[in-house]
Amino acid sequence: MKRVVILFWLTVVLGFVVSPIAVIGVGTAKGVSLAVAAAEWIGNLFRPGYYELPIALLAAVPFLGAAVFSLFHLSAGQVPRGRWAGVTGALCAGVAVSLWIHINILTSRSSTAAIGYLLLPFEILFVMPIGYLAGRLIAKLRFT
Repeated sequence: MKRVVILFWLTVVLGFVVSPIAVIGVGTAKGVSLAVAAAEWIGNLFRPGYYELPIALLAAVPFLGAAVFSLFHLSAGQVPRGRWAGVTGALCAGVAVSLWIHINILTSRSSTAAIGYLLLPFEILFVMPIGYLAGRLIAKLRFT
C-alpha cells in the first residue's frame, strides 16, 4: 500500500512538472541558460499573454485522473505485475505525448499553435489507455 501512495504522489507531481520541463528545455535549446530559462518561466506564470500556470494545470488534469486510477487499481492485497506494468505504460505514454505536444507548440511559428493547449488533455487521455494496454501486454508476454 505504501508503494501505491508513493506512486500516487509521484504521478501528481509528474503532471505538474511536465509543462515547466518542456518550457525550460525549449528555452535552453534556443541558447538561453538554464537559470534564465527557469526565471523566465517563473516570471511568466501570471503575465498576461503567457498564462504558464493555467497551461501547467490543464496539462496536469489527465495525470491527476491517472493518479486516482492507480490508487484504486493497485490497492488490492496481492496486485499482479501486469497492473503495475499497465500503469507504468500509461504514465510513460502520457509523459511522452505531453512533452511532444508541448515542444511542438513551443517551437512552432504559427500564430494558432497555442490552440493545441486546449486539446492537450484530451490527447493525453486518449493515449494513456493505449499505454496501459501496451504495458499489460508487455508484462504478459514477458512474464508468461
